Amino acid sequence: MNKSFNVKAFLDHDSETFSYVVFDAVNYVGVIIDPVLDFDYKSGRTSTTSAQKILDFVKFENIQVEWILETHAHADHLSAAPFFKDTLNSKIGIGAHIQEVQAIFKDIFNLEKEFLPNGNQFDHLFQENEILKIGSMEIRILHTPGHTPADIAYIINERAAFVGDTLFMPDIGTARCDFPGGDAGQLYDSIKKYCA
Repeated sequence: MNKSFNVKAFLDHDSETFSYVVFDAVNYVGVIIDPVLDFDYKSGRTSTTSAQKILDFVKFENIQVEWILETHAHADHLSAAPFFKDTLNSKIGIGAHIQEVQAIFKDIFNLEKEFLPNGNQFDHLFQENEILKIGSMEIRILHTPGHTPADIAYIINERAAFVGDTLFMPDIGTARCDFPGGDAGQLYDSIKKYCA
């Protein structure tokens, strides 16, 4: 079985965040990882300008996007996952520990009582070492807490890792763990997992 896949990266310059389209090179089914929702600090408004570039690519390449995969959710960036769910009829997945992050931020941001930190805003909550099959791709879930309690990495065909904010290139920045729920010791242990 051919297990080749293609990766197309999209950089949102305002947030310095990468989003990725990863797709089976034969069957053209795939996933979008960490889609950015644009936020204008001056007006306080969001837009889907960055997401539209991804959507245009997906449509041009005729890729069937089955999943929108989030490495984590956090207060320092916004996700365009609902936009893609609506436009592409895709499912949204995130790590099961998102419930811990939701509970932390419910208190910090004084969210309404009706908001339940149970993860039901997502279609699936991934567990450690769960395998997601998309075409010929096998995507293994690796729980990598530290930046947040819910961070996960997506390991595709044991050849590529999409790690979100857990690990950065040396000249890009650092994987912060000073937000509520962050833990430097856990982050260190998570990075050691990548090297195992």
